[in-house]
Amino acid sequence: MKFVNTVSIQAPRQAVWDYLSDFPQAAGCLPGVEESVKPLDGGGYEGTMKIRIGPIGLSLSGTVSLEMDESEGRWSMKAQARDRRVGAGLSATIEAALSESTPETSELLVSADVQFMGRLGGLGQPLIKRKANSTIEEFAQNLGHAVSQR
Repeated sequence: MKFVNTVSIQAPRQAVWDYLSDFPQAAGCLPGVEESVKPLDGGGYEGTMKIRIGPIGLSLSGTVSLEMDESEGRWSMKAQARDRRVGAGLSATIEAALSESTPETSELLVSADVQFMGRLGGLGQPLIKRKANSTIEEFAQNLGHAVSQR
């Protein structure tokens, strides 16, 4: 399933880039991510995210590998996560691009290609898309607030 979202963040581009460049800190802006995001030996990160999609509550544990290009304002991420308790998981490739719309406002374009496994695969696309859209919107609000508090 493919998702594309563009969100505005009420902060200058460089301030947003600096904040997002600290992955464990930035991950904390994503709803449901627990404070346990830790770097792995050899690069990448591991962590847990609790999320509810329709009738299913999940605690997804997994890994993220990350590449950043500051000159282009782009991130590329690959994520794998599972909830063994309910037999569900996902694999995702996420691309993010940061641009300046005004000196005090940034735009973040997020494109994701997500494969759902197990019980998640049986949920309807409209339900999953609504949850993805609301999660990205909440992330942008949390990010804008966090950057402005620095």
